[in-house]
Amino acid sequence: MKNVNTVIFDMDGVIVDGMPYHVKSWKEALSTIGMSASDLDIYLMEGMTGRETMEVFIKKSNISISDETADKVIKLKREIFNEIFTVTLMKGIENFLLELKDRQYKLALVTGTRLEVVNKVLQMGLENIFKVIVTGEMVNKGKPNPEPYMNAVDELNARKEDCIVIENAPAGITSAKGAGLTCFAVQTSLSEEYLQDADKIFQDIDEVSEFLLPSIQSKEN
Repeated sequence: MKNVNTVIFDMDGVIVDGMPYHVKSWKEALSTIGMSASDLDIYLMEGMTGRETMEVFIKKSNISISDETADKVIKLKREIFNEIFTVTLMKGIENFLLELKDRQYKLALVTGTRLEVVNKVLQMGLENIFKVIVTGEMVNKGKPNPEPYMNAVDELNARKEDCIVIENAPAGITSAKGAGLTCFAVQTSLSEEYLQDADKIFQDIDEVSEFLLPSIQSKEN
């Protein structure tokens, strides 16, 4: 890892513990039109935009709904999420980010979540951490399409071989790998069996830090 100078982070499940709120709000919103989804279904679609997630739900169900109804469900999901969401940073992430920033590594955030939610997270002392932020409304195609990560690399003016992505869900891993990037996965939302396409799998952010920071230190020495 001696050539790494750029680390690109997913948000939910990597930076902030937001997925339980997404699960609850999706379930409540879907129930209003007689649709349902398991916790696992929602976790497996983590990283996708609301529109893309809704399209998957529709395809998997036997219920035919109009675009207008789908839009209403997405809007309701967002309203419920905004009402219940509380920012809780993942264990170890703040120190890890500050250490990387202190060592002058370029850091980026790539998420399917909307910018208004991202800003709430950044207000937890992370305002000046990320050089580039890519959110769901900034791309034509979200994860698992490679566009979000490709855009981040372009905006950073970085070389793909110098980057590491930290993800925690299949859609994000597929997106990162499709963009030609090395991807680490953390088991904060899903178990190892769902993360097999990652280049390396870790239990949590602390394990990533222990693995990556010694590599950084050896590079400096």
